[in-house]
Amino acid sequence: MNENLRNIRIENGETEENIAELLNIPVSEYIDKEKGIISTTNGEKKILAEYYGVDINKLI
Repeated sequence: MNENLRNIRIENGETEENIAELLNIPVSEYIDKEKGIISTTNGEKKILAEYYGVDINKLI
């Protein structure tokens, strides 16, 4: 499981739906990324790091 993705999302009060919309992907795909079933692309990590205002390495 990608605990970092999940924890950062929850710490920022975001829903899975909001972040899936931000990344322009289905909610089910985002959930799979949090579970570690699907890898998060570098482009998605960049978008999330900028959105959350964190270093991209915190998302790994």
